Amino acid sequence: MKKSLLAVAVAAALPAVAQAQSSVTLYGILAASVEWSNDSANSAINDATGVVTAADSTLRLSGGGAANQSGSRFGVRGVEDLGGGLKAVFTIEHRLDVSDGGTSGGLVNASSTRFWNGQAWVGLEGGWGRLTAGRQYTPIFWALIPADFTGYGWYNNWAGISGQVVGGASPQGPIRLDNSLSYRSPTFGGLTVYAVYAFGEQTTGIGDGDVWGIAAGWQLGGLYVGAGYHSIDVAQGVNSADSVLAGTISYKMASWGVSLGYTMIDYSIAGEFSNILGSAFLNIGPGTLYFNVLYVDPSDFVGRRNDTGLQYGLAYSMPISKRTNWYVAVGYNDLAGIQLANSTQLIDDALRVSVGLRHLF
Repeated sequence: MKKSLLAVAVAAALPAVAQAQSSVTLYGILAASVEWSNDSANSAINDATGVVTAADSTLRLSGGGAANQSGSRFGVRGVEDLGGGLKAVFTIEHRLDVSDGGTSGGLVNASSTRFWNGQAWVGLEGGWGRLTAGRQYTPIFWALIPADFTGYGWYNNWAGISGQVVGGASPQGPIRLDNSLSYRSPTFGGLTVYAVYAFGEQTTGIGDGDVWGIAAGWQLGGLYVGAGYHSIDVAQGVNSADSVLAGTISYKMASWGVSLGYTMIDYSIAGEFSNILGSAFLNIGPGTLYFNVLYVDPSDFVGRRNDTGLQYGLAYSMPISKRTNWYVAVGYNDLAGIQLANSTQLIDDALRVSVGLRHLF
């Protein structure tokens, strides 16, 4: 009943779209948490100079980011039956920070003010699969998410592995790609294939910014295997990634699960940056305990000390109702070994703790 009323409200707000749909659904997530972070977690290092800007520990209200299980959002999705097994489909999604109402999540850069900054796509779906165009999740995103039992939630999840510790310069579209054509196959024998081609639309400089990628996931009972590859045509530079390779294997039962993954980012000049990923969950009492670990290895990356680092994420979530749960999460980064080679200062032992609430609608 509630969703029907929401659909009516959306239809009233978007009459030109709603009239053409067999069904329109409004959906969303709202999450907020109180987060404490120590001085190391709040400090920053300048890639160019190697100088650390020191900071103090702080207590804040977080309405987005790693402190929360999910980024807050609301979206509209629709389906129209075109007959003959063919459907028109669309999704538009706005990401927000509930602590201040600001735009957040899914941004191309910090200055972006786009409203539909989550997903925004339209396409066709049939027995042959789904073909969509717009701003969409990447094939690697879909290949890895079944093995990250947090669902890319809380601290040090798998979503940010593509370049997350390389000066903050991720390869183009580690999570979403603009201007993309995406294909998802039907599932045959547990196997699903994903493919994308994104138009970089750069008309000057070296490298047009085009991205192509392919990935697959295979599910057999509790066993899951996934892998993917992205190729990126960008101008040559220290923080320019040519390709991203990822793979994972996991196994889960009703009350527990474990998984292992690997990613390798190949940068045009700086070399390679690899990560080993781990994830696990265990049902304890009325809730679930989650654990993620990232082993980062920059030994083949120019400008970083030839050492490794570890990042941990631990969370416990307990349902209050079918749509609402509370959680406590801890994130710890031991990254001293991958600080800039030109810096005599270190940022190490970053610790973050949050207690939060999430509601689905």
